Amino acid sequence: MKYKYNKNRSYIRNTKLFTLYTFLTLILMTLVFKPLSANDNVGTSGFNFLRVSYSARSAAMANSFIGLSDDPNAVFYNPAGLVQLSKKMVSSTYINYFEGFHGGSVVFAFPPREDTYLAFFAQYLGNSSITRTVVDEQGNYMGTAGEFGANNIVFGASLSRYIHEMLNIGMTAKLIREQLDEHSATAAAVDLALHHQTTNEQLILGVILKNIGTQITYHTSEEYKEDLPTTFGIGFHYFPHHNLSFVLDLYKPFDHNFTLSAGTEYAIHPMLSLRTGYNTRGGDWRLGGDYDFLSGISLGFGITLNNYVIDYAISSYGDLGLINQVSLQYAF
Repeated sequence: MKYKYNKNRSYIRNTKLFTLYTFLTLILMTLVFKPLSANDNVGTSGFNFLRVSYSARSAAMANSFIGLSDDPNAVFYNPAGLVQLSKKMVSSTYINYFEGFHGGSVVFAFPPREDTYLAFFAQYLGNSSITRTVVDEQGNYMGTAGEFGANNIVFGASLSRYIHEMLNIGMTAKLIREQLDEHSATAAAVDLALHHQTTNEQLILGVILKNIGTQITYHTSEEYKEDLPTTFGIGFHYFPHHNLSFVLDLYKPFDHNFTLSAGTEYAIHPMLSLRTGYNTRGGDWRLGGDYDFLSGISLGFGITLNNYVIDYAISSYGDLGLINQVSLQYAF
């Protein structure tokens, strides 16, 4: 469902809506600003595979998608945007990751009623052939001893609700399982999100608080608890023309520094869209090699054929290498 903004009406005049909007915003701000003031546990979160994004379209724009979020993969960025969809849709993504890891996702989204959208999804990242190294009690390398696997799986459901011509809200609930060799751990988490059409008809604002949850089971009997990589994000989608979009996202993981990503999408033809973007985390991937200057840059395209959409993205991590993603989407 696309926004239908009427200049002669204001959602602020609707007392109940304004109260709801303010209340939801205050909840997000309260949860966010306390961790922003002090960060004593930088980089200590577990379940870090939750930081990996699954969408070739978004990846081509440096994973800037909070304010846009107008396809089924909104479940990974801003579930409040799902209600912009008008059809039953399915989307699947494949990603080749570092060190032999591969992953993917499947999303099925549908509108049970005009003002509501539901989606169910699964995502996976794993490697079944990691070389096992052996060390002695002093930590000295003693050779190898076969291979082991690491597998990470998430199952989830998202709900998006149209509240007003200027506001959608959304929530995602997910069950998370992380396995390393013979040990595994599980966790549960939710994402809370807003999607707001501003008084500027060409500007949309998105807000999300991701991975609010707790660990359920533990890798060992000692029950060493790991925090989830909770992240606050705010994104902007500006579209000066119907075939041109600019997106800008600001992320603040509770255990890491701010990151900024920006991208653009231009539909040069109804069948072809070109995309590019840059993520400031590119600086973290610079190792002093020949390809440092490419760190953080991403490129991609989308092809639309009737009810099918094929998206491709390539993202540079400098001398660490390239990550490719391919997505296939179908609208019933």
